[in-house]
Amino acid sequence: MIYVYIGAAAAVLIFMIYNTATTGRRRRAKLKKLVRSTYGNVSEREYSEEDYHKLSAYFEHTRKDGDFTIDDITWNDLGMDDLFEALNHTLSSAGEEELYSILRTPCFDEEELKERDRLAQFFRDQKEIRESISMDYAAVGRTKKFSLVEFLDHFRELQLKPAFHYLYHVLLILLAVAVCILRPAAGVIILIAVLIFNIVTYYREKSVIEPYYLSLSAVSYLTKAAMRISQHREGPLKKYSDRLKEDLKPLKGIEKSFKWLGTSGGNVSLDLLSLLFEYFLMMTHLDFVVFNRMVGTVKDHEAEILRMIRTLGYLESMISVASFRELLPFYCTGDFLPDTERSYAVIDGYHPLIPDPVANSIREDGPVLLTGSNASGKSTFLRVCAVSALFAQTIVTVPAHEYHAPMYRIFSSMALQDNLMSGESYYIVEIRSIKRILDAAGSGAPVLLFVDEVLRGTNTVERIAASSEILRSFAEQRAFVFAATHDIELTFILKDLYRNYHFEEEIIDGNVVFNYILKKGRSETRNAIRLLSVMGYDPAVTEAAKRSAERFEKEGVWKL
Repeated sequence: MIYVYIGAAAAVLIFMIYNTATTGRRRRAKLKKLVRSTYGNVSEREYSEEDYHKLSAYFEHTRKDGDFTIDDITWNDLGMDDLFEALNHTLSSAGEEELYSILRTPCFDEEELKERDRLAQFFRDQKEIRESISMDYAAVGRTKKFSLVEFLDHFRELQLKPAFHYLYHVLLILLAVAVCILRPAAGVIILIAVLIFNIVTYYREKSVIEPYYLSLSAVSYLTKAAMRISQHREGPLKKYSDRLKEDLKPLKGIEKSFKWLGTSGGNVSLDLLSLLFEYFLMMTHLDFVVFNRMVGTVKDHEAEILRMIRTLGYLESMISVASFRELLPFYCTGDFLPDTERSYAVIDGYHPLIPDPVANSIREDGPVLLTGSNASGKSTFLRVCAVSALFAQTIVTVPAHEYHAPMYRIFSSMALQDNLMSGESYYIVEIRSIKRILDAAGSGAPVLLFVDEVLRGTNTVERIAASSEILRSFAEQRAFVFAATHDIELTFILKDLYRNYHFEEEIIDGNVVFNYILKKGRSETRNAIRLLSVMGYDPAVTEAAKRSAERFEKEGVWKL
C-alpha cells in the first residue's frame, strides 16, 4: 500500500514540475509575440486619465531644480500627448515614464544627445539583444494606478513593527506542540486555539499591510529585470550594466524574499504546494517578518532603487526611439549651432502624425511672419518647426532631411481656450500666455517662440497696435520667433524685423484646393470673401462684403 502512496505522490510531483515548465514556456512565447508585434508598428493602445496622472507624477518627482522643461501650454499647443502615444512603444512603466520625462525636458548637452542616438541605433541594429531585453521589460509590465516613484513614497508613511511582534506566533505553536507531547488531550485543545488565534490575527494584520504588497511587487520585478539586463555588456550597454550592478548590490535579497509573501505577493498559482505554503504562512506569520525586512531595505536604499528605475527606463525609452524611427519615411539627428547664433533651418520637415504629409523647408537667421487663410497650413507648419526642435533635443530623431539650429528653450502660444473654471476670458488667458513668453525672451537664453494669431481675442485696431509692439519686442530680444497672422498690416509694419512667408490656396472648379507649400513673401491673395461664394452664400451678401472691403482700403472707413 505504501508503494501506491509513494507512486501517487511522485505522479503529482511530476505533474507539478511539468505544469510549471510548460506554463513558463507558454509565458515566454506570449512575451516574445508581444515584443515583436510592438516594435516598429503603430501602437493601438488607448490611454486613460490615470495613465497621464502616473506619467506626470513621475515627471514632477524626477525633474531637477534649474532644468528647463516644456510647460503645459506648449505641451498642449504642440499636441504632444498624441505624439507621445505614437512614440511610446515601451512595455513597462519604467520605460514609458522615463520617455515622457525625456520629452518634457529638452537636453542642452550635445554629448548626452549623441549617447541617445548611439543607443537607439544599437537597439535598431541588434535585434536579438533588443528582443531579449524587451522581454524582460514585458515581464515587468505596467502599474495600473500609481507611478513607480509613488510606490516608493508609500513606504515612507508605513511604520514597521519589531520582528518579535510576528515571531511570537511561531513560539505559541511550538509551545502548543510541546504540551501535546506532554498532555495530548489538553495539548490538542490548546493547539487548535493557537491556530485559530494565529489565523484571525493574520488576516487582521494582513489587511493593514497588503496594499503595500503591490509596491513591493513592482520593486521586486524591477530588481529581477535589472539583474537580467545587467548581464548585457555589449557595445554601449556596458556602462549601464555596471551602473545597474552597483545599485543592485544592496537589493539582491529583495527578489528572492518576495517569494515568501505567498499568493498576495504575486504567486497566483492554486496548486497544492502553493496552497499548503499559504496555510503555513497563516500559522506562522513569517511572511510579515520578510515583508518588514523588505520594506526596511527599500526605505534604506530608496536612492539606489530610484537610480535603477531611471536606468531601466532610460534604456527602454531608447528602444522605443529605435522603434519609432522604423515608422518614419526619413529622419535626421540634427546639427546644433553655437548659442551665439540666432538661426533656424529645417529641410523637408514634416509632421509625423499626418498621413502623406507635404514636406517644407526654411532656412533663416531672423524671426518669421507667416500669413495665409485658415486651413492653408500655417498652424501645422508652426508645429512642424516646434516638434523638430523638441525632438532634436530629446529623442534625437527629427522628421526631416536636415535640421540646423542652436539648442533652444521652446515656448508657444497657439491653441488657447477660455478658462471656464477661473472665469477668465480668452483674451485674459492669451495675454497671460504671451506675458510668460515675453519674460522668457528677456532671460538672455536662446529662446524659440511660436505664436499663432497674436491677441486674436480683441478688436482689430488694438490687436494690430499691441501685437506689432509685442512682435517687435520679441525680435529685439535674443529670441527666434515664428508668428502666424491674418493681419497683412503686420507684414508691412514689421517688414524690417521679420522675414515674410505665406501659404495660399486656389479655387478650382468651385472647390478650395490647398497645396500646403511654404512660399516666400507675404500673402497677396484675399480669398475669405470669395470662399463665401464657393460655400453657397447669397451673392448679394458676398458682393456687398467685397464692395465694403474695397471702400475701406481706399477711404479707411467702414460702411454697410
